[in-house]
Amino acid sequence: MPLTVPLRSDLPYFDLQATLDGVTYTLVFRWNVRLAAWFLTVLDADASNVLVGDTALRVNFPLSAYMSTRRPPGQFVVIDSSGQGLDPIAISLQRSFTTDLGTRCKLVYFTVDELGIVVVE
Repeated sequence: MPLTVPLRSDLPYFDLQATLDGVTYTLVFRWNVRLAAWFLTVLDADASNVLVGDTALRVNFPLSAYMSTRRPPGQFVVIDSSGQGLDPIAISLQRSFTTDLGTRCKLVYFTVDELGIVVVE
């Protein structure tokens, strides 16, 4: 069963660690006000090396389609649980921030086994 990455809905910038296909990564999420979009950066476990730079989170578009080979071997997909196919949005009002990333829009990770991919090293 794919992993649903637990996300914050109250911050415009946050990071977390996730174990994907047996390897720990640091995932950094950032809301870009000007572009009105969420971006994901994937770092190694100790956050010292960028593996994948700012990648826009778009609904139903596999992030691996344009990510480098240094990325986690599985596949990230943002799913709109409402079925409307809308990208995640955010609302910032003076001192409060809220988003539907992690609530309506879920970030799901499919492992190599779930995708049936053979990884050659």
